[in-house]
Amino acid sequence: MNRYGRAGWPVEACAFAVTQEDGNTVRLLSVNRQAEALGLEVGMTLAAARASVPDLVTEPCDCERDQLFLRALQRWSERFSPWIATDGTDGLLINASGCAHLFGGEAAMIEEICLMLGDLGVEAYGGLAETKGAAKALARFGGETRIIEPGRGRDGLAAMPVEALGAGGSVMFELKRLGLHRIGDLYPLKSADLAKRFGFAFLAQFEQLLGISADPVLPAATQPVFSARITLPDPTGLLEDVSEAVRRLTEQICRRLHEHEFGVRALQLTAERADHATEVLEIGLARPTREAGLIMRQFDLKLPKLDAGSGIDLLRLVATVTEPFKPVQKCFAEAESPDGLEALVATLGNQLGFDRVLRWAPVSSHLPRKSFRFVEAVQWKALDAWPSGSAERPLLSIDHEPVAIEEPGRPPRKFTWRKKPYETVSAAGPERIGSAWWQGPDGEVLRDYWQVETGDGAKLWLATRPGEKPASWTVAGVFP
Repeated sequence: MNRYGRAGWPVEACAFAVTQEDGNTVRLLSVNRQAEALGLEVGMTLAAARASVPDLVTEPCDCERDQLFLRALQRWSERFSPWIATDGTDGLLINASGCAHLFGGEAAMIEEICLMLGDLGVEAYGGLAETKGAAKALARFGGETRIIEPGRGRDGLAAMPVEALGAGGSVMFELKRLGLHRIGDLYPLKSADLAKRFGFAFLAQFEQLLGISADPVLPAATQPVFSARITLPDPTGLLEDVSEAVRRLTEQICRRLHEHEFGVRALQLTAERADHATEVLEIGLARPTREAGLIMRQFDLKLPKLDAGSGIDLLRLVATVTEPFKPVQKCFAEAESPDGLEALVATLGNQLGFDRVLRWAPVSSHLPRKSFRFVEAVQWKALDAWPSGSAERPLLSIDHEPVAIEEPGRPPRKFTWRKKPYETVSAAGPERIGSAWWQGPDGEVLRDYWQVETGDGAKLWLATRPGEKPASWTVAGVFP
């Protein structure tokens, strides 16, 4: 939870809640102790909360940033155990087996974790037990009790409310309607009765809580974060100083990319000025890379646009889009040179927008007009390359412009197109192209196509309808 509200007042000094939209209703997602003391609860509508506490301070939930923060805490907590997992949107699960003695015991370990999180501005509650469910129940409902000794799980959980089971709202309502308010109230009931009344999912959750069935902590691999920051000794507005700082940050990130076998597709540079304003620059790349020189060439095009204002004193560079790096060998027994086309795509994309830089990709169709499509150049892959052995197609497609025949033939030996005379030197064809028979009259007109090379070097694609008398010819395209 954020420690400061919108007006800057410390959360500890006022009733504070985080809200979230639920359909057409805004509800409370979390509340602090002051709000709880005034009777506010999670799930209450904001309108009802305002009616009860008019001075309530609220902030809308930023779920994406909350998840990023939780994953950052997951990486931070790896100092205590290699087995870490997230629990929902506000919890961490740590397997402390074989680790607690390194911190002076289980109680000391919990105390240190909570104190260190408090230094980070996070109010945390910890619990330690034999099962994952029991530890979660302790952290949320245990009060002063933080540890349940081995073999005493049933006794330690008996006095806790049934909400500690983490079941759905409808199950909680049914449990309380039957007078089952504590976990210990469920102990005398048979498993078959619990499953029949509340479902097998609830029974499995109850058995995992008590350790009857296994519920291990499954560690989730943390995604490496590639970022670097530099604080300048004095605010500066010199382009040379900023460029040198960005170069150092880029080299740091590229070294980490090499270590983790990752490549970067997009980076974000944040510059904080002395007047507390922030400038942001973003660049993209045509393919994943970890070459500092290629990245810097793109930044060199955008750094002159950076508004230094009263001076920049902090720079932070983050690789926002990364993926596993798979190098491709383009040559044998030679030094591989950078792909000029990819550098061009990156440069044009950063200047014009990557959605405006397009490449052709083949489509499985025998019809010339439907045999290609446009894709963003950064999304183009080797699989989009034209298959080998495919029929040659013109570079420029023309919508069947008629020609004037001067000397007939198949194709015509002399003709005029766009007021310019042409003489056929060589020709290849015919290639008959038309729509599939089931498309009927709405399909492509059946035509015979010829590749014609003329006396002045022009190479045209001529077409005529088979069986037409007298034959009429059109230009369907121009070859390079």
